[in-house]
Amino acid sequence: MVADLVPSPVLADALDRAKWSARELVKAINPRLNAMGQPPVDLTAGYKWLRGHRPRSAAVRDVVAVVLTEATGLRYTSAQLWGLDQPTTESAETEDLLGPLPLEHVLRTASEWTSGAVEPALVHSAAAEHLTAAVWDATRQAPAPPTPGLGDGNYVAPEFVDMLFEQLAALRRLDDRTGGGPLSQRQARIALHESLTLIHTGRYTAATGNRLLRYAASAAQLAGWMSFDAGLDPAGHRYQLLAIRIARAADDTTTVSSALGMLAYQHAAGSNPRLALRFAHAAVEHSAKAVPLVQARVWGRLATAQAAAGDLEAFRRATDRCRQLIGQRHSDDPPSLYYFTPQQVDAESGQVLVDLAGHTRGRRSLLLQEAAQLLNPTAAQGTATGYRRSGLLHGIHLVRASVGARDTEATAHWITALTTTLPQVQSIRCRTLLTGVRTAAGRQLRAAGHSDALDALRTALSTP
Repeated sequence: MVADLVPSPVLADALDRAKWSARELVKAINPRLNAMGQPPVDLTAGYKWLRGHRPRSAAVRDVVAVVLTEATGLRYTSAQLWGLDQPTTESAETEDLLGPLPLEHVLRTASEWTSGAVEPALVHSAAAEHLTAAVWDATRQAPAPPTPGLGDGNYVAPEFVDMLFEQLAALRRLDDRTGGGPLSQRQARIALHESLTLIHTGRYTAATGNRLLRYAASAAQLAGWMSFDAGLDPAGHRYQLLAIRIARAADDTTTVSSALGMLAYQHAAGSNPRLALRFAHAAVEHSAKAVPLVQARVWGRLATAQAAAGDLEAFRRATDRCRQLIGQRHSDDPPSLYYFTPQQVDAESGQVLVDLAGHTRGRRSLLLQEAAQLLNPTAAQGTATGYRRSGLLHGIHLVRASVGARDTEATAHWITALTTTLPQVQSIRCRTLLTGVRTAAGRQLRAAGHSDALDALRTALSTP
């Protein structure tokens, strides 16, 4: 049987173009498999594939095609790589979401995409100009006149919609504790899909119909956040596009500005400050008539984008504006921003100050010291206050600040503390950041006799 194996020249060429080894290919696909709820692939499997073996799992074959497409800029399919069927889904993040569209088209696209036949981990990223065009189009989605639902399904009472929003709030709080794991992602997709089904088949008043649209937009936004936390950026962008489209139809400016702010945050984290600034400025513009807390949230996003662009003074100005607004509480503050407090602003500021310290001459030590002071409370209290994922995330950035300051005692302390939280948080984003921290801290900790902290972190990262 081994003699009949035929190596794939397409796979070999793709790896060469990506400048990846077979082992690096497997490292790239395992996070996506994890996000799908699939078992990881052994790091040596890629060498077998080069010799002609084919992955038995269709999910593995499809994910390989997607990550190689992203790494090379060339489109690959399972058929090209393995000589088998095309992948079940080959969506792009902006597909069917460009140009002026009637609401019914948007809802149908969202319903098809959340039907269970599409796997978010297999969504292809779009070119930057296509994404910005799709976002621009989405912010100009025509508002839908309030109309009653005249379907042949059940009557949707206002109290039932209250319950839906309560369930979404519970899912948000679960995300605070555990991150965007496969089950949470699936539940968010189900919430979005079921709301679309109610919109199409239910009987309800015009006011309830508008609330159902707002619920669908909120569910799409949450699904996008969870996809980002799971390392599925293209899917995250697509969900935010749907959220903006549906929210605009419902005249829900809060969700529109929040989704734009999330796109800014995701691109700042993805080292694309130009797009981050573009989306953040759009978020500020769309929040101009919103309550102060909503404006504070998007000014915080703008601050993060300015920091990603390396502009310390612009970051300070945006953060000051955010702090001014966050103190102006209002009876109409959206429940979805329950988490946005002055301490959250501190934590987000500390995170970006660590990044800024890396390329701000003459102020590195002061910025790292300031970052550590801002990050410490959230890192220390995140687990106890119900924000376990936030505590882990900002604890990671506190470790980065300690590494930058060459404070090995603090580095070892916080790494050890994080290893106890990591098993309880299903956040691929956090695991990816921790892997980078382990590499950065390795030499310092070994030289200072703290190899035990590195060993504890290695063990925690190796546990699914």
